[in-house]
Amino acid sequence: MIRKFSLVVACFAAFAGAAQHGTAQSVQTIAAVVNDEIISNFDLDQRIRLVISSSGSEPTAQLANQLKTQVLTGLISERLQIQEARRLNIDVTDEEISSAVGFIEEQNGMPEGNLARVLESQGASVESLHDQLRAQMSWSKVVSRRLRPRVVVGADEVDTLVARLKKSERVEHLTSEIFLSFSDQNAAVREDVIANAQTLIGQLRDGASFPILAQQFSQSVSASDGGDLGWITSAELPQAAGAALETLAVNEISGPISTRDGVYVLRVRERRRFASVDPEQVTVALKQIFIPLKENADDDSIGSQMALARTVAGTVRGCDDFDALAQEMGSDESGDLGRVKVADMPAQFREAILATEVGEASDPIRTETGIRVFMVCDREQPEAPDPDRRAIENSIGQARLSMLARRYLRDLRRDAVVDIR
Repeated sequence: MIRKFSLVVACFAAFAGAAQHGTAQSVQTIAAVVNDEIISNFDLDQRIRLVISSSGSEPTAQLANQLKTQVLTGLISERLQIQEARRLNIDVTDEEISSAVGFIEEQNGMPEGNLARVLESQGASVESLHDQLRAQMSWSKVVSRRLRPRVVVGADEVDTLVARLKKSERVEHLTSEIFLSFSDQNAAVREDVIANAQTLIGQLRDGASFPILAQQFSQSVSASDGGDLGWITSAELPQAAGAALETLAVNEISGPISTRDGVYVLRVRERRRFASVDPEQVTVALKQIFIPLKENADDDSIGSQMALARTVAGTVRGCDDFDALAQEMGSDESGDLGRVKVADMPAQFREAILATEVGEASDPIRTETGIRVFMVCDREQPEAPDPDRRAIENSIGQARLSMLARRYLRDLRRDAVVDIR
């Protein structure tokens, strides 16, 4: 728990450096000026150190240099967000900040008021944390006020995605993302963004925390949740990102995925069937032929009985033929098993039954007492439920809100006077 908390705290502390400016800064060298507000090299260096610490990466001068451009870009974006909230007369109350601090303490099993002491022990002040929380919450209010009313998802859009899901294999992925936006379509800018993505991918593959790096660098709405997209289908991402999602193994870090608006880095944390029938809930009309094995049978005896079972499986045709052969072989355990749910069968039989077509015999299955060959005479599969329309509508809306927020921030940067020293 202590290690987990230290990562969370370091992330918040890292962001907090951007909000510190004033008299002390006036004697520091300048990293950038954003609409007459200064980001000092002290702010930048502090953020780099805390990003490395919070992500669990090995602190090296090379890594610090690799992260410098990304970290400064994040500080500039954060300053623009704070300025826009101020322009719109959007504020976050002290009570809201206290509530957020309390939530962090509760999530980490800490006594009330202990967070400030932990921050101080790590060389960060609680005031810095408050500034960071105020910036994040202010931008959230800006997005909610200015953009959310513009997000309207039509019934036809939901219908289209539902139809696509019904035709597909309908697999859902528990997904995390880091999204780095192209601030413009200049080729050099695109190359820099892709290079930045490669740096993050290298850190992630070396064991850095995905949620922490997403919080630090991702330019998607999901950044505040550590890049968590929840359970999604590949159809809910841009085509290139969705195609890559399908090929990822669980917990694999993707390469940089270029789209029109930016670069995705994806990780699939878990995968499941979505809105489809569990094969084991299928009901089958089942028959079997049982070929007994004597206790302590030798290898030759077992081999001959397995050869017989393979002959049966390979030559019998249809359920009537199977019944006649079962009677000829005379085993008490051979015959009609009735209608059974596959899930109720012993685990060792399920895969073979599911793989067997109606009117065909299964491959022989050896057990301790004998060899079984199954015949599926009928299969009843429950109808798959329709995809959740409300969840799909929310997913489309969230993706659209994230896109609008990125464009909003891009426009703020385009119209700003930003001087990078």
